[in-house]
Amino acid sequence: MVREPDSVRKQVDPKISVLKSVWWCAWLLVVVCLGGATAWGQKKGNATKNLTMEELSAAAEGGDAEAQYELGMRYYGEGGPRHPEKYVEALKWFQMAAAQGNGEAADRIGVMYKFGEGVPRDEAEAARWYRQAAEKGIAHAQWQLSDMYARGVGVPRDLGESKKWARLGQKPDRSVLRDRLWFGGAVIAALAFALGLFSLQFHRVTGWQYFCVAVFVHVGGAFLVINSLITYGFWIVVPHCSFNFLAPACTQFADAHTRSVVNWIANYAMINLIFRFMMVVGLAMDVMAGWYLVYLVRLVWRRGKGAPVTPSVVRATS
Repeated sequence: MVREPDSVRKQVDPKISVLKSVWWCAWLLVVVCLGGATAWGQKKGNATKNLTMEELSAAAEGGDAEAQYELGMRYYGEGGPRHPEKYVEALKWFQMAAAQGNGEAADRIGVMYKFGEGVPRDEAEAARWYRQAAEKGIAHAQWQLSDMYARGVGVPRDLGESKKWARLGQKPDRSVLRDRLWFGGAVIAALAFALGLFSLQFHRVTGWQYFCVAVFVHVGGAFLVINSLITYGFWIVVPHCSFNFLAPACTQFADAHTRSVVNWIANYAMINLIFRFMMVVGLAMDVMAGWYLVYLVRLVWRRGKGAPVTPSVVRATS
């Protein structure tokens, strides 16, 4: 038997070499983009939105300014039908939050005085609260103050002050940018997961690159499967939860901590369910979860049969 030279035996198909380079560059890009999007995508103030009225009231009475503002919004009618009969109670909590420096609460008080919601209509008082909010960087208050100075409503007419607040109000809203980066990072991660799963299934990576891609794919696949199970299975496991504009209340749990955790999961499941009906990306997550499960079953089956799961070296043929 004639032994092949080492140079021939170690030679790899150029097409596979190019594909490996492309896959690896794609993964590096994903890590950078997703890491940056995750860092920018963290949003503050969401903790109080998932609390029940009982939990929120306790936090507000304990002096939490964010909870006081959120409680005021619940009485005011955040994102849904307004509750004029509760405006006085809403104003009380807004004032307590504003006294601790909450700009959004001050802005909301300005709105109430401008339109006479629960208080006599008072443009001068509205301007005072708008200024307090505007100095905290609230864009809505800055624009309102600019308009009031331009028309001389509630404040002396002053075009210089109007232009000043208009310029401040034109500052870009970074929260929108963060949301877009977060969504972009999620889309990139989904594409990366699909590429990674494809590369594992058709043996496009080897060695330590195979290990890195496999770790990411299995972690991502586990997340997708759990995400789908929570989205569609929560309502079967925990029925009879009531909702008030994305504020779930699973009151069948007596323990406050357990109820808070279950409410958070319920809110997560509901948002995911809405997301699936509004955007194709949500349904694509279910498709990728199913794809991953099929790959996982085939992988376990092949291991049980003793077949190799990592790609072998391809010899060049003359």
